[in-house]
Amino acid sequence: MTIFQKTRACMAALAAFGLLASAPAQGPATVAPSAQASTKVAKQPNIVLILADDLGYADVGAYKADRYQTPNIDKLAKQGVRFTAAYAAAPVCAPSRAGLLTGRYPQRFGFEFNQGPGNREFKEGYGLDAKELTIGNVLQTAGYKTGLVGKWHMGIADQFYPTNRGFDEFVGLLTAETSYGDPAQPGVRVWPKDRAAAVAATKDGVFHRWPHAKILDGPNRTPITDANEYLTDYLTNRSVEFIERNAKSDKPYFLYAAYTAPHSPHMVVQKYYDRFPEIKDELQRINAAMIASLDDGVGQIMAAVEASGEADNTIVVFTSDNGCGDYLSGLCSCDPMRGGKLTHYEGGARVPMIMRWPGKLTAGALYSGTTSLMDLLPTAVAASGGHLPADRTYDGVNFLPFVAGKATGQPHDVLIWRRAPLVSIRAGDWKLWEVSDKTRMAGQSPYGDYTLLFNLKDDENETTNVAKQNAAKVNELRALIKDWEKDKKPAAWPTARDVTWNVCGVVFTVPI
Repeated sequence: MTIFQKTRACMAALAAFGLLASAPAQGPATVAPSAQASTKVAKQPNIVLILADDLGYADVGAYKADRYQTPNIDKLAKQGVRFTAAYAAAPVCAPSRAGLLTGRYPQRFGFEFNQGPGNREFKEGYGLDAKELTIGNVLQTAGYKTGLVGKWHMGIADQFYPTNRGFDEFVGLLTAETSYGDPAQPGVRVWPKDRAAAVAATKDGVFHRWPHAKILDGPNRTPITDANEYLTDYLTNRSVEFIERNAKSDKPYFLYAAYTAPHSPHMVVQKYYDRFPEIKDELQRINAAMIASLDDGVGQIMAAVEASGEADNTIVVFTSDNGCGDYLSGLCSCDPMRGGKLTHYEGGARVPMIMRWPGKLTAGALYSGTTSLMDLLPTAVAASGGHLPADRTYDGVNFLPFVAGKATGQPHDVLIWRRAPLVSIRAGDWKLWEVSDKTRMAGQSPYGDYTLLFNLKDDENETTNVAKQNAAKVNELRALIKDWEKDKKPAAWPTARDVTWNVCGVVFTVPI
């Protein structure tokens, strides 16, 4: 390491300590006092970002104790800050991930809908605009070794491939889903029984994934052929290996551990299934078992961080890309958040998020300010001592000063979600979900004509529509949406299809 690099690393560490000074015991999450200054040059913090797939707010024990037991995730919450108003950039997989990876609204670059299924995605060349920088790109510039283990979902062609988009290492899948292993293996449970056939097949005793659902390793796209290991376990093992190897280096590392669990196909092995004999419904039992496998993976990743000797200098974030997939009847909870994936109810976009940074963030703290997964890029860059590129607008913010009580207000006064013609906004305690002005006025919405207004302070479950009593507030929020849309782009590709189902008692049709 050169003198310049040492100086920059030291300055980054000192900046982080200064940024995260002590905060009052009440109000924002408090921050532990910094240790005595050391003459030893501090290394930039390692960063581990663990992303679940379709894990709802109520699916984590730390958020809803009477639903599923997630002891390892809950332990992480006791060791760090639990965010209670964290939102995805979209209530569906790929646009949400695009917002997380870029720190920008996906509507800035047309990533409004999922680009799949895989054949369409590949044929049409849909993916993350090549001009967009990812969190991997920016942390590479800050001196990090970057790795992605798991789901990418940002495009299949070479221009989108993770090792061409800021990640030094990659192992995982490029599209929305894949089989968790060979469904013909003894003890494997799948719901429904033929679901795994959508992404894989077993012929003449040999299992293989479809071309766009393969697990690939490295820049040469080497296929992983051993399907006897349950995919969630495999991704955990590769994540642990990345940590163990890179903790030995003087260079800081960034691991993006993007699990596929508990996304479909709903598939689990016997050792997890056997933990839930009390659950009689097969889908519910498999879902619980998949969440248990995810929770075990979080525990193993945290054990690797602890064993690395760098736990005190490692930031760990756990979150989900969007809400639970409640278009599968009875799968999701309608409490405390109504709705799930694809809907614009709170259950679609509000997600569990936990951040652990020993010695900097107070263990067991709560933070209730409005945050977004778009904030993770600027927050990570600030913690690293790096800088955001100045050639573009970032919609995410560094939330550390807010969590520490060093900045007034909250990270976001307004957040907006659009999947045209559906649009929703949270501004303060108010939440509006409806079809867009243009579509409503033309009377051409395939999704119905409705205006849903809720006061989340009084009605977090969004049970009472108060739009008729608050016409002025509706118009105020519509004006905010119209202003937001001025510098956003239309969708770069259309939705592949619509889905209609009963959302906690109300039937909706929404686009994928």
